[in-house]
Amino acid sequence: MVWTLLIALAVWWNVRVAYQQALDLAETQAEIALGKDLAFRKWASKRGGIYMELGPLVSPSPFLNHVPDRDLETTRGVHLTLKNPAMIMNEITREAPRFYGVNTRITSRLYINPVDAPDEWERTALFIVEGTREDYHAATIINGKPYLRMMQPMVMEQSCLKCHAWTGIKVGELRGGTDVSIPLAPFYASAGKQARGVAASHGAIWLLGLVSIVFITRRTLIVEVERSQQEAQLKEKNLELQDSKQYLLTIIEFLPDATLIIDNNGEVVGWNRELTRLTGVAPEAMIGRGGFEYALPFYGHRRPLLIDLALNPTLASQGRYEGFTRNGDIVQGECYALGLGETPTHLTSSASVLRNSKGEVIGAIECIRDTTEQMKAQQRIKLLAKIFNDSGEAIVITDSDNRIIETNKAFSLFTGYTREEALGNNPKVLKSGIEDKKFYENMWRSILQTNYWQGEIWDKRKDGTLYPKWLTITAIRDADNIITNYFATFSDITLRKEAEKRIEQLAHTDTLTSLPNRHTLVERLTQALEQAKRGEHMLAVLFVDLDRFKMINDTLGHHVGDLLLTEVAARLRGALRAEDVVARFGGDEFVVVQPRIRSQIEPAHLAEKILQTVAAPYFLDNNTVYTSPSIGIGVFPSDGMTVAELFKNADAAMYHAKAAGRNTYQMFTSEMHTAARQRLAIENSLRSAVANDEFVLHYQPQVEPGSGNMVGMEALVRWQHPENGLVYPDRFIPVAEETGLILEIGRHVFEKACRQAARWRDEGLCFGKIAVNLSARQLRQPDFPEMLSAIMKECGVEPGMMELEVTESMTMERPVESTRILGALKAMGIGLAIDDFGTGYSSLSYLKLFPVDKLKIDRSFVKDIEVDPDDAAIASATIAMAHTLEKKVCAEGVETRAQLDFLVQHGCDIIQGYIFSKPLAPDEAGRYLAQQRGRGASEA
Repeated sequence: MVWTLLIALAVWWNVRVAYQQALDLAETQAEIALGKDLAFRKWASKRGGIYMELGPLVSPSPFLNHVPDRDLETTRGVHLTLKNPAMIMNEITREAPRFYGVNTRITSRLYINPVDAPDEWERTALFIVEGTREDYHAATIINGKPYLRMMQPMVMEQSCLKCHAWTGIKVGELRGGTDVSIPLAPFYASAGKQARGVAASHGAIWLLGLVSIVFITRRTLIVEVERSQQEAQLKEKNLELQDSKQYLLTIIEFLPDATLIIDNNGEVVGWNRELTRLTGVAPEAMIGRGGFEYALPFYGHRRPLLIDLALNPTLASQGRYEGFTRNGDIVQGECYALGLGETPTHLTSSASVLRNSKGEVIGAIECIRDTTEQMKAQQRIKLLAKIFNDSGEAIVITDSDNRIIETNKAFSLFTGYTREEALGNNPKVLKSGIEDKKFYENMWRSILQTNYWQGEIWDKRKDGTLYPKWLTITAIRDADNIITNYFATFSDITLRKEAEKRIEQLAHTDTLTSLPNRHTLVERLTQALEQAKRGEHMLAVLFVDLDRFKMINDTLGHHVGDLLLTEVAARLRGALRAEDVVARFGGDEFVVVQPRIRSQIEPAHLAEKILQTVAAPYFLDNNTVYTSPSIGIGVFPSDGMTVAELFKNADAAMYHAKAAGRNTYQMFTSEMHTAARQRLAIENSLRSAVANDEFVLHYQPQVEPGSGNMVGMEALVRWQHPENGLVYPDRFIPVAEETGLILEIGRHVFEKACRQAARWRDEGLCFGKIAVNLSARQLRQPDFPEMLSAIMKECGVEPGMMELEVTESMTMERPVESTRILGALKAMGIGLAIDDFGTGYSSLSYLKLFPVDKLKIDRSFVKDIEVDPDDAAIASATIAMAHTLEKKVCAEGVETRAQLDFLVQHGCDIIQGYIFSKPLAPDEAGRYLAQQRGRGASEA
């Protein structure tokens, strides 16, 4: 019956698969039909509608009345009318059923031609397709015959709008569907043929299997009868053996040790109650087990036990026992069992061979004892003894009379007394005599009341030397609350006391100059301010900053910089009065405080003295070093009432001294405060501008004067401030440079320029190169070339479309590093130019090594070029030198015809300025490029 059922199920499954395959083939045929329809519509949509000559079979479509150019007349007078893809497809699909029975339709909820109105199935399919945007198919009955119908969603495309814009459906939205009806009769006929073949083949298999089952059943019955007879004989023999074993098992059941017995085949025959308690495994689960399976409760895997070593002397222990011995048939040993609990269990075992009266081996027995707690106790005692003896702190144990009964090694190390010398003595032999009687009374009062005392105390070593130690004493009481012992630990804290003293010194002193540090300065200035307020007298704060210190530090090395700071500190100390304070504020900044002055003239006199003293030459490490101070002065109470205000205002005055040319001093004024607030406001606004991307680029054309062709655009950054409108770079770039925001701004500028370049390229506009200005901070970024490469790759621009402009002073600040970085940029294919050429100091030996393509003459030389002989000479010399070095020259800021004529006469290659165009917003620049393209086309 089972075999017949299996064959029937197989026949049913194969017939089901055959009909499912028929449906899959019909679905594939539907997809092919829809694919052909889609391919035709795509082809026709891309190429517009198809015009046909009017005739008996072709007439104007009333459904295209809204198309302006539906009807046309050729130059030869032939009348044409528009046939859109839907009409052509309708005509084709009306013919198809005659040949293949396949019917294809285009339908929609919004239709012009009533013929395209959806039927009931199509309305349901349109609803489903509109929700899923995927193909929908289902088997259905048409005219009493089975068909597979499939609908494909039809999306509105740009080319469809010509005829279907009236529907209001936007491009990308679903406007209907294309469905196809595939007759299933041919596919079902093929599936029926396949089903009949399956039925015939499986019938033959069923008959053959039925014969095999009868034969196998008969043979199995014969074998089973023979096996039953053999089992009966074995059962009689086993009963005899069980009787002999039962006596032995009864004895071992009540043994105090966990006992295991195996026969000479290695199978368990005895498993007593203690072994069940130890392992948690019942005897029923282990009796009859072999193959080392009885080791599973102990170790979690099969492995020999001592009982196996006793039964088989040749079996290796493989180092699994901490130690075992053999004495004839008896084996003893100990080991750790991993499977008896969360932690390994220590076991002590003895095993022996069992023999019968004839001396033949009939099995083996093993007695196992859990000795984990004994091992833990021994290990704990050893550990405590080792901790006591090897502790880094000295330990002393006394009896109730405070006589020493035990010490450790550290005690001898700290005190100089050996253990034998200390035993029996009172710890008072260590007394230093520094602490008074009151100290010891308080100590013992705490011990007796709280059983504990801890504190710092001075003691005396055996050699008489004194030392500080940290001592802890604990009283040990018995169950009756009587003190039996005292336990004391102590450590030598000499090094800690010295370190605390050193830390205290470091906390208030600058380690390099030995001057008071900032923390100490604030404390002393705070005290001086309080005295000045009470005494109603003035106080002055002088901020002293060394000029060009970074250059000295970088050029001659940090050790020379440290020597210079030390020498400056010494000179400042020598220039001050005894009551004045000088401190190192940080880096190369020092602060001088005059705690009492009679007028504002006094700090000015002191500043002049400091200028003369500090500016004198220094002879350091075989180097003659020159530096000068820039000093800012703030006076209490006119320039601030608090430490913070005086620091801030004196610092602002110092920055004004640097701006005034260095090596001078400035008294703080209200104008400095206003300027500082304005600068801070710009800085805060800049941070918001970076976060909100408020920067825009304007583009100024660069033109070849000879041909009039535009060869590039310079990208000029502007700040589109939400309140102040368009802010030019001279207002915010210096602040961005100082705060480091220039790095983020520069990255945004380069990225915007790259995206604009890609946009103009895609629009077919020729712009040459887009030049972007770099700052010194950007050029010092170690990964600067890699960052530019990543931005260009992301924006999809070629390096040859971009140009970077660096200032002359920027390149000469670090010429070797500049040469390396510019070389890397040049190797990438980016154009390079030196901007503002002539305004700084250039070394021609380095200039010829810079891999730049052009030099840009600064607008300051172009402005008066036609009236100032010096400007004219600089410009003409720059052009000649650049051409000698095979570099092009660009003059910026050209505004008049006279300036242009002069530059052209002397061979200037590129002109940039208002004479051709002012900087243009991106849209204006795009129109400018389009006009240039139009002009070039008309000239051609």
